[in-house]
Amino acid sequence: MNATLKKFFGPKRPEPSYPRLPAVTDTGETTVAGLFAVGEIAGTPLVKYGLNEGHALVQRLAPDLKDEAAQEGVLDLLVIGAGAAGLGAAAAAEKLGLSCTVLEANHLAETVYTMTKGKLIFAEPEDVANESEMWFEECTKEELLERWEAQVEELGLDVRTFEKVENVERKSDELVVSSNKGEYRAKRVILAAGKAGNPRKADVPGEVEFAEKIDHRLIDPDLYNDQDIFIYGGGDVALEAAILLADNNRVTMVTIDDEFTYPKKRNIDALMEKVDAGKVDLHFGSHLKEIKADQVVFDDGGSSGSEKTVANDHVFEMIGAELPLKFFDKIGIRLENTWTRRRWAYLAACFLFVYTLYALKSYGKNSPTAWPFEDLVSPSRYDAILNGVFALAFKPFAWIFTQEAYRDILGNRGFQQGYLYSGLYSIIMLVFGWQALVRWRSIARRKSYQTWRYVSLISFQLVFFLIANVFAVKAISVEHAWRAWGLYQPFPLFFNTFFWWGGESHVSVMWFFVIAGLLGTFVMMPLLARYHGKRFCTWICGCGGLAETLGDRWRHLAPKGERSRNWNFQGAVILVASVMVGIIIVGMYQTSGSNIWWSSYNYLVDFWLVAIIPITLYPFFGGKVWCRYWCPLAAWNEVLARWFGKLQISSNSHCISCTQCSKYCQVGVDVMAFAKNQVSFDNRNSNCIHCGICIDVCPMDVLSFDSNGGLKKEALEAGQSQ
Repeated sequence: MNATLKKFFGPKRPEPSYPRLPAVTDTGETTVAGLFAVGEIAGTPLVKYGLNEGHALVQRLAPDLKDEAAQEGVLDLLVIGAGAAGLGAAAAAEKLGLSCTVLEANHLAETVYTMTKGKLIFAEPEDVANESEMWFEECTKEELLERWEAQVEELGLDVRTFEKVENVERKSDELVVSSNKGEYRAKRVILAAGKAGNPRKADVPGEVEFAEKIDHRLIDPDLYNDQDIFIYGGGDVALEAAILLADNNRVTMVTIDDEFTYPKKRNIDALMEKVDAGKVDLHFGSHLKEIKADQVVFDDGGSSGSEKTVANDHVFEMIGAELPLKFFDKIGIRLENTWTRRRWAYLAACFLFVYTLYALKSYGKNSPTAWPFEDLVSPSRYDAILNGVFALAFKPFAWIFTQEAYRDILGNRGFQQGYLYSGLYSIIMLVFGWQALVRWRSIARRKSYQTWRYVSLISFQLVFFLIANVFAVKAISVEHAWRAWGLYQPFPLFFNTFFWWGGESHVSVMWFFVIAGLLGTFVMMPLLARYHGKRFCTWICGCGGLAETLGDRWRHLAPKGERSRNWNFQGAVILVASVMVGIIIVGMYQTSGSNIWWSSYNYLVDFWLVAIIPITLYPFFGGKVWCRYWCPLAAWNEVLARWFGKLQISSNSHCISCTQCSKYCQVGVDVMAFAKNQVSFDNRNSNCIHCGICIDVCPMDVLSFDSNGGLKKEALEAGQSQ
């Protein structure tokens, strides 16, 4: 497989912005009934959030637990993990009078325990209150551990450390939890385990034989003086260890990365100062090969590089930690985006439903888009049902038209199909748009942005539904009323703006829509791109509107990572194709669409790529498949915004690499990669659509919109190409 094919089809490399987490419902329940996930394992960052999440979960579970009959020897709750989320849950259970036991495989609060001595833990976000019973304020790690140990004793919490859970099984109406020390029965189980106790290993010779000199975290740098230290890793933990050890030891640092991509900029800068001073011997693109009693062997510069051996007293393997995937598989917890038979069946059902809807909408248009319904349903039967449904749905507006005009409407199958479809579309956007609005208002720090964004999306759809289906019919006839959609969705998104002007077309009507189409594409879009980037996609566009309303609940499932971003070029291809086909139809066929060029574009793009495929994929890959990969108007908007757009998203120095911003980006921008390095991003170095969700989900208030005339030179140089 050559480099180009690898780029698009090769194995997906793990990226820090996109951890794979257990699939959970809105209530936090995993695929094992009665087993809930909270804290780090559920993607919740920060101590305070963990405490609050554990506390809130028990508050939700308590009413049902109290209603269930008590059974001898059966706990109300069993919590796996004594970190922030686990202790928050246990303390809430104690206050509510629920029986609860906590099992911890390592130390109490293992993540905090393994932090570097004297590390300051900030009580962030400052504007979020600690709702739990557990104490938490800004303090050192030692003070936090001391306070929590005392509070566990004071509250009488049943916390059992160094007891590792080995299995969880559902038996009848209870869960049976087996550990290395015993067996427990519980009505509900809360999985609050972190990743600190499951560090990733290099799997090299000597790793087992010389395990006593290998650590995965630097707890006390004062224990190491005048030693030969080997650090294997290229993330923040590895860099921070190298920085702390460099002044009093001889430090060799090896990372498999060709450059630093994971750590924060401040850590990179601090490390490079040590490298420049000769205190750290840094090797990029290298791999650990073997650990010996007093040496370490690594290849310098990859498999083709030279093998090097250095003296060694202690090794720090700092290549990350991972979820206990084998344990998850054993007890039946599935990860997000896991494809099972049930999910494939769900995909097939979604496809059949969406295809049926659009095929029925195309009935009678002498097109393959209506297959097989033109063969299965007679025209008289179809029209009878269509007329009945339409007459009922059009009642609110029928009184506006004369009897003669209304008869024309009832005789126009295409208008009725379009009216019912756009009416259903508008209702869906209204209902699910309201749900999305409520969701993001509850999260957003600055609620006005999301409020006005959803009000704008819904309003444009509802207003143009009336314009295209009522006012334009009254003003210019049912024959041309559909063209009003082109005022809302410029060419090449609304592909037929300049076509089908033969027959009874009025010259004044034709020139109105042609000029309006040209102004929309070449005046309105450039102005919007200049001052608002690609906000058109998330404030105005109907296709983007359906994705942001109906598709919002699945936005976290959008394709992520470098490989998925490599496919973003497709929109530019369709943009070029739309322009070429448009010129051919206008120039060679005098705007008539009765040709293979129009039919092919209509079938491939308007039917499959606009409608069937992306809407089918909403529950599986988020709502922006069409907008991100294939929309020619989004591609045109991005060309303009790259050229002279001013809007960008900037970041401060407070990023904690929690991954939330990247997780909820519907167009796959690795927001965290920019944020942790304080690099601004706009449409020059990303395909951001400026929905603002990344700003709202950030717990540290790192991100903000900024219009400063374009990216600064240093940002352009540092930004990753996406």
